Amino acid sequence: MKDFVTDLKLLVQKHWKVILLIAIVIELINGYSDIKSGIFDGWISK
Repeated sequence: MKDFVTDLKLLVQKHWKVILLIAIVIELINGYSDIKSGIFDGWISK
């Protein structure tokens, strides 16, 4: 378990920018229903 926590800390330290970017994109998609419906409509119709 201690190794898992150490690995998790290392992952966050090295890739915090990517994790933050993904979190912001998910929050924007969930926050704006027009964007969300457009993405889902485009995904389904392809």
